[in-house]
Amino acid sequence: MLPEVEKLLTLQERDQRIRAFELELNAIPDERRFKERQIADSATRLEAAKTRMKGIEVERNKLQVEAQAKRDSIAKYKTQQFQTRKNEEFAALGHEIATAEKAIVAIEDRELELMEEAEGLRPVVAEAERAHTEERAKLEAQIAELGRKAETIQARVAELIASRPALAEGLDEDLLDQYTRLFKSKNGSALVELDHDVCTGCHMKVTTQTSVAVKGDKALVHCPNCGRILHLPA
Repeated sequence: MLPEVEKLLTLQERDQRIRAFELELNAIPDERRFKERQIADSATRLEAAKTRMKGIEVERNKLQVEAQAKRDSIAKYKTQQFQTRKNEEFAALGHEIATAEKAIVAIEDRELELMEEAEGLRPVVAEAERAHTEERAKLEAQIAELGRKAETIQARVAELIASRPALAEGLDEDLLDQYTRLFKSKNGSALVELDHDVCTGCHMKVTTQTSVAVKGDKALVHCPNCGRILHLPA
């Protein structure tokens, strides 16, 4: 194997490790945002349950005020009935009393519905609160772990990058530039094996001339289909 190819393969292995770490590092912010959204969603579910409980209490208070107003009206109508001497007025007041009593029954029915709903919601709120507390603690621990993971990866990448120049030492600048462009454009595979006359980068069969040149091992040979540098299996 050509010395240049050996050096480039070593360099590529280092660059692939750096690339893998950087991809992992770049994925961490999305992971963190996803876990933060999970915490927010859990809090939203809890808040929705609590808000409904508050809404029930507000509605019940409003209904109680409304029912009391109807009772006060009934008491007033009965007083007016006692005072009136007119049959028509007495009957009209009686109709108002019946209407108010009917409204009170409807209000009390609604209050009963709300009480039953509140009773059913209490365990739901308690469970939502427990789940939110546990989930938040778990997710916050995972977020903290992501932070530590990012620091570890950053330190590792810095080490690998610092040692990279030594691996590239002695390589022709034009060749190094060519390798760098191929590495970036070919998803981290600038050099690939030729396996049974097939480029393992693009999986295309190469010409006989190209195959002979690679096997001759006297000069760098590029795949005529994808441009990657070809080499024989080690």
